[in-house]
Amino acid sequence: MRKRKSETMERLLRLSRDLHDCGTFNDEDLRTIERVGMSAPQPLRAEDFRAIREQSTYSVYTLARILNTTARQFRRWEQGLGKGPQGAELRLLRMVRDRGLAAVFP
Repeated sequence: MRKRKSETMERLLRLSRDLHDCGTFNDEDLRTIERVGMSAPQPLRAEDFRAIREQSTYSVYTLARILNTTARQFRRWEQGLGKGPQGAELRLLRMVRDRGLAAVFP
């Protein structure tokens, strides 16, 4: 599975470089795609989950429903218990933390 993922990423990087050479992508776009391909997102800390909830002014139940998880799971993340979110869920939560809930879910 990882091999397929890296092949796909290599194709994306090659295409991005070609588009950059043609002038369709600027330097910043190319750097962004290269960064996405190189690093996995850093896990969130318990303080980050608490900040997300406090920033949104929603209750734990409402916020968990918006983020498609359970209130119990969100509280466990806030307390630093158990395994944190992975993959797409982690990327979504990082976007909510960085940009705010209203920017991600208008």
